[in-house]
Amino acid sequence: MLNQRLAAAQKVAQELMPMEASIEEALMRGSRLALAILEGRQLAKLPITAGQESLKALASTQAALLEARSTIAEAHALLNDEKTRIGLGARSMGDWGECPPASGSAETAPSPKPALTVVA
Repeated sequence: MLNQRLAAAQKVAQELMPMEASIEEALMRGSRLALAILEGRQLAKLPITAGQESLKALASTQAALLEARSTIAEAHALLNDEKTRIGLGARSMGDWGECPPASGSAETAPSPKPALTVVA
């Protein structure tokens, strides 16, 4: 029974991580698209209003993606709680770190100290 639960949790993790990455990739692509629209308008020497409606639509899309990013982080935290509830506890699923908090902002890690120091 434990092996079945573990296999199910691994299958969920294998789908969750790519979904999180896909949302972030879509946000980055949207940002690059906005930049391309703005730079293209300048390059073509078009009026400032050119592309305005497209940029508004893109901004709405970006806002929806940001909301999706928040809710997938919440789902991740809830799945992590569920994993503990069904008796799996802490197990490595190939993730690169602890689950982020479901809300709020992530703290930035202190920058590492240089490995070498120049002495005179």
